[in-house]
This record gives sequence, C-alpha cells and structure tokens, in this order.
Amino acid sequence: MFTTHRARHSAVLALAAAAALVVTGCTAEKKDDATSPSGAPAAPPAPKIAPGVTADTIKLGITYPDVESVRQYVNLDYGNFEVAYNALIKKINDNGGINGRKIVPVYGKINLISPAAAGETCVKMTQDEKVFAALGNFNGDEPLCYVQTNKTATIGGQLTAKRYATAQAPWFAYWRGGDELGDGISQFAANNALAGKKVAVISNINEQAVMKDTVIPALQKLGVTPVETAVLDAPAQDPAAVGQQTGVFIQKFQASGADTVVVVGSMGASFPQVLEQTKYRPRLLFTDVGQANGYVGDKAKHDFTTLNDAAGLGFDVKWDDPAIKDCVSTIEAAAPELKGKLVDPATVPGGQPTPGSSASIACMNLGLFKAIADKAGKDLNYETFQNAGFNLGAYQVPTYVDPATYTRDTPHGAMPPHLYKFNPATQKFDTKVS
Repeated sequence: MFTTHRARHSAVLALAAAAALVVTGCTAEKKDDATSPSGAPAAPPAPKIAPGVTADTIKLGITYPDVESVRQYVNLDYGNFEVAYNALIKKINDNGGINGRKIVPVYGKINLISPAAAGETCVKMTQDEKVFAALGNFNGDEPLCYVQTNKTATIGGQLTAKRYATAQAPWFAYWRGGDELGDGISQFAANNALAGKKVAVISNINEQAVMKDTVIPALQKLGVTPVETAVLDAPAQDPAAVGQQTGVFIQKFQASGADTVVVVGSMGASFPQVLEQTKYRPRLLFTDVGQANGYVGDKAKHDFTTLNDAAGLGFDVKWDDPAIKDCVSTIEAAAPELKGKLVDPATVPGGQPTPGSSASIACMNLGLFKAIADKAGKDLNYETFQNAGFNLGAYQVPTYVDPATYTRDTPHGAMPPHLYKFNPATQKFDTKVS
C-alpha cells in the first residue's frame, strides 16, 4: 500500500520541515510547567563577557537550511540566505553599525539530512569562531548546543520554558516553540467542532513530549480523550521504515473509528503524504500550520482530499509591514536580479521558488538582534545584552501582525497563535478563522 518512492518523499518532507517554517513563521508546540505568567523560568545571571566583540566589530554566527541537500527528494527553494543577510548587514554597517561596531557575519549552512550537521555548525560558531551570538534557523533542541553547552547568546529557535530553563547565556526568539498550544488547542473546539468526535493524535519521537505534556492535556480539558495516540520513532534516514510505520498508525486510527487526527508539529509535513495513499479521510488538525504548508507547497502532485476541512494553528503575518518592505528594498538594491521576486511566500504557487522566505528570516533575526544590541549600549556584553532584551518591551517583529513583548518573563515575545483553515481554491491554509 505504501510505495518506497512515496515513503522516501514523505520522510524527506519531514526533514525539510524546518526550512518550511520560514514561509509562515510557526513552530511545533509544547507547554511546560509555568513559573511565571508566560511559563518562562527565571533566567540565569548573564556574565559580563563579550566573545566576538572588539572595539569596532561584533562577530555573529548565522545558520540557515541547505535545501540543496534534499533537492533529489523535494523541490524547496527559499532563496539565497547569504545574499539577504549580507545586504541587510551592509546597510547596518554603512549607517554606523551597532553603537559604532560593525557586524562581521560567519555563515553555517546546515545539511537537512545529516544528523550531525547542526552540531558541527554549532561547534564551528562557538568554539572555532567564538561568535558573540548565533542567529538563524534552529530545529527542536538545536539552540541548546549554543545557549547551554557552549554558553553562547542566541537569537531564534523554538524557545520553550523547558529549554530556556537550561540556558546559560542570553536567548531571545519570536517562536515560543509550543508553550502557547495549551490555549491554541481550544480554537480547534470552537463552535463545538470536537463534540462527539473520536480523536487520534500523532507526533514524532522528537515531539513526543509536546503530545504528552500539552496536546493531550489540552484536549482532555475540552472533554476530549483520544481514542488512539502514536509516536513515530523510525529513523528519518530510513524513508521506507518511516512510511511503513506511519501506514501502521493510519490503519490503527481507522480501526479505532477516529474521524479526527491531531497532527503534532513536523508530522504535518509527512503524515498527509502517506494518508493520501489510502481511502481513509479523517479531518486533520495541525498544531503547526507551517509544517502543513510544507506538504501543500511541494510541487509534486497530491491528493488534497486529505485536507478536507483541515485546520492549523499559526501566527498572523502580513507582507505589507514597513520593516519587511524596507528589508526587501535593501536586498533588491544589493541584488537587482531579485527585484520584483521578493514577494509574500504565501502568494507563490506551490512548488515555485520563494526567495521572499530568506529575505523575511534575515530581516526578522537581524532586526531583533539589532533592537536588543542597540538598547544594550556601547558597553556590549552578555549582561547588558540580556538586560536590554528584558526591557525591550513592545517590539514589532517584521511580517507579524501581533506585536511581540519582550520582558524577563517573555523572552519569546509571547505572540498569540491563530486558527487557519485549508482553502481548496488556493490550496493553501490562508483562511483565518480566529
């Protein structure tokens, strides 16, 4: 029932899902025991050290996904990250830098099908290059190599309370990594949408805690007890095993009578791939609409009846934000060949390049770092940087509608999730419900 080609394709989509985040800016979800209003524990005191900082420079490590590493399996093209970052950094430097210091970037391209790639890049940035801070695309626990193991400041990644509790260096992000899902799940039940439904839940092994600690309790709070749960633990490097195990789960769900499946995190990119090879059509509810877009955005031909009445949680974004417009103009000026191409990724037909993705990610990461570093003042070190972030307050992250709020209790910005429905006409999750 599950062909090798399809299984391989879905496994690689799961690996590439981190890259798909740049399209919508949503992440897998998790909630931990709260020790503050936001669930974020008290941050450790930041030392007065400043690796990578001289009198006139700041060395920044910048990571991004190497989509070429999955080109043989899935067509993903998010544009040239280094071109985008370089253009924005040059503008900052040409305008006096950050309190007189110019940014010196060190890039790390991460192979999406190499389990060791992210760790190798982390070691390069922290131990070899000794950067002041690392910015960019981080999957799951990857930021912990920076903020915990190597005690290096970080911008980006999925900042959950549990991960933040281990941080030994300043860490700020605009993706909460799921601590908002406890509230977000309730949007699935609006208008009694889950009343009387038989619900199954699926996650992969890396997000099992999300399912166990957040999704299931949130469903139970709504009066819904899952009839089946499943955790994919087949290695992503074995596509046939991934497809086979997912197929077994699908058979179990169908046998249990489940008419609704909550798809946790990165399973959103791969689960529908296997489901479409069957006649089983439960309603799919994605905890991360960005991962679901990894499925609908693939250029391969799909049977989107898998998404009948599907919905997913994501952040509210807009492309006409003044900050992103300024970033786009800057990048186009530096790379004229991109003029007119840096458009809203959500408006690009599936399977087509979305260079606006790399532009928006560079704009978001550099924007947040600069805002905090500017506020830290001339005496830039981890103590002043962390204090500046805790006192940044309201900040408009480029491309987002809801303002972020940065305080000691909300190092993740605390932006709320919204519910989106799949639109068969556009084949996108572009219908905002709440």
